Amino acid sequence: MDEKNINNLEELSENEIDPRLHFDAFMGGVKDGGLRSVNSIYLLICYIVENVNEKVTAEIILQAMNESGIANYFEVSDAIDKLKKSGTIIEGEDKQLSLNKNTGAEIELVEKDLPYTIRSKSVALVHKIIAKERFRRENSVEIEKGENSYFVNMIIGDKDTEFMRLKLFAATYEQAEIIKEKFISNPAKVYEAVINGIFQNEE
Repeated sequence: MDEKNINNLEELSENEIDPRLHFDAFMGGVKDGGLRSVNSIYLLICYIVENVNEKVTAEIILQAMNESGIANYFEVSDAIDKLKKSGTIIEGEDKQLSLNKNTGAEIELVEKDLPYTIRSKSVALVHKIIAKERFRRENSVEIEKGENSYFVNMIIGDKDTEFMRLKLFAATYEQAEIIKEKFISNPAKVYEAVINGIFQNEE
C-alpha cells in the first residue's frame, strides 16, 4: 500500500481490502486465521487506533499483535511507521496514536472487510494490555527468593494509600511468575476475593 492509498482508503480495490484475496504479508509467528495481507494489517492498525478509547501507543499495538499471533511483528512495525509517515496516523509527544480526522470516516467504510473476530480480539487484547500497564504502575508486586522457595509480595493501593499487602508462597520461580502475572492482570479481583473471604461467614 503506497502513501496515496493509505490516505485514500475509499479508493482501494476489493482485492486490496479483502484480507482473503491478497496474501503478501510475512507469516512468521502468525497463527492460523491471522492476517496474511499487508493491506489488512494497515486497516487493522487504523481500526485499533480509532476504536480503543484509551491511550494507545505503537508499543502496545505491537505487543498485542505479537501475543495474539494475529499479524507478524515486523509487518506491523513497518505498517505503523508508514502510516505515521503518510500522516494517516499521528503520534503525539506522549507517544499516543490518533487517526487523521479525514481517515476516520473512511475506516468505517472498510472495517467490514476485516474479519469480526480479528477486530474484536485485537481491540480486547489492546484494552487488556493497557489495563495491565495501568495496574503495574498503580500497584506493586515483587518476587522474593527464600532459602528453598520463593515468595510473591503484592501491594494494592494508589499513590496516597496502601489498601492491602499480601505475601504468597511459591515452590518454584515459574510458579511465582504465574502468580505475579495473574496479580498484575487484575489486582482489584485479588483484593475483592480476600475481602469476600474474610466477611462471607459473618451471617
